[in-house]
Amino acid sequence: MRDLSLHHIERRSWRATLRGGLIEVMFGVMMFAGAAAYLVSDLGAPSAASTATLIGLHVVALALMLWMRHRFVTPRIGRVAFSANRKRRLRRMSILLAVCVLATVALVVLTTLAQRTGISLLGPISAAPVVAIVAVIVLVPLGALAFFLDYPRFLLLGGLVVAAEAVLALFERYGGPPHDRTLVFGAIGLVSLTIGLIAFVRFVRRVPRPNSEGIRRES
Repeated sequence: MRDLSLHHIERRSWRATLRGGLIEVMFGVMMFAGAAAYLVSDLGAPSAASTATLIGLHVVALALMLWMRHRFVTPRIGRVAFSANRKRRLRRMSILLAVCVLATVALVVLTTLAQRTGISLLGPISAAPVVAIVAVIVLVPLGALAFFLDYPRFLLLGGLVVAAEAVLALFERYGGPPHDRTLVFGAIGLVSLTIGLIAFVRFVRRVPRPNSEGIRRES
């Protein structure tokens, strides 16, 4: 029997706002931002230039997601007023997302400085514990986002970051190609962007614009 409770309907409406692959597109652009920042650093630019590149492209990622949602998603699903509990989760999500972005910026800046000074960020700690530490730092907030937003795919995105750090740890131990961080973060950015664009194209094809503005048809 189909669940027609208000909680179920509200949850379905909320999950509909995340459809279209916008989170994955934004995450992919953010990973490209990290790749670009490492490349700028590798080319010998000042640390301020790599930091500006990182922050600037993060702003582009957020602006792109908001534009896609306004231009393509909202006209198809309409606008929904959510419950007070969902709004509280949104506020928590905003804080967690800000923490994730700040942590990413800090990690790139500290890694860049460490590469230039020849000082390891974690001293004599070996590669495996470093990957474990990164896994905790990344997966805990993304896991919280997955819970608060009812969107488990955040865990997939966190897994991509952990996989990238594991590959970089192997490169550090056994040797890797030039610009390894740029290549690795660019690769996971491409994976996330591809997933997001596929979901976006499917969404646009399957959910047509309604004839009347603001009307959303439930399947």
